[in-house]
Amino acid sequence: MKLVVKIGGSLAIADDGPRVPYFKKLVPVLKRLHEHQLIVSIGGGAFVRNYYRILQQLGMKNEEMELVAIELLRANVRFLSLLVGKKPLFALGDITPSTSGVIGGIAPGRSTDANAAYAAVAIKADYFIKLTNVDGVYDKDPNTFTHAKKIPFIPFGELRAYAKKGMPGDYGILDPLAIDLIAKHRIRTVIMNGKEPKALLDVLEGKEKGTLIG
Repeated sequence: MKLVVKIGGSLAIADDGPRVPYFKKLVPVLKRLHEHQLIVSIGGGAFVRNYYRILQQLGMKNEEMELVAIELLRANVRFLSLLVGKKPLFALGDITPSTSGVIGGIAPGRSTDANAAYAAVAIKADYFIKLTNVDGVYDKDPNTFTHAKKIPFIPFGELRAYAKKGMPGDYGILDPLAIDLIAKHRIRTVIMNGKEPKALLDVLEGKEKGTLIG
């Protein structure tokens, strides 16, 4: 099976860097996927968002801040690639149909979601799975509205309605470029709660989790 797994920064990266307890649960799960072709994408989380706020206070332009963020994301790629024993991918050109590895930030104007979606297209992934801090896509923000309803299935043709523009790390379920790639190339996608990484194995066994895009 060909897989791309995006690890949301909200899960994995705290204000001061990687969440040790989370990675102690995540890494063994990723290692159990060794028989599959796997690309893992790692986000920046609160650490990178806080960096952005500081750089804004220093008067940096958005393009300049993104260059700094890419370097921070490269550090995330490097440490996760060492933990799981996979190649770090620092350019889109590093991805071929047979590539396995870890990817993060690449260039200004491209989120880690978009890079993960590009990887899913490049390897013709059977699944693109995004692990996040909620258990799927909702009609409203479940952290704000107690009666928000989970949407179990979104057809490719309706996915673009969920695009949301925002600052890096604030794109909603997926950033607009990632959504365009998934919809155009019909990449089967699951948005799911990744607080317990072993739930990823349930998806691969055909058990329904989160929201399916297909």
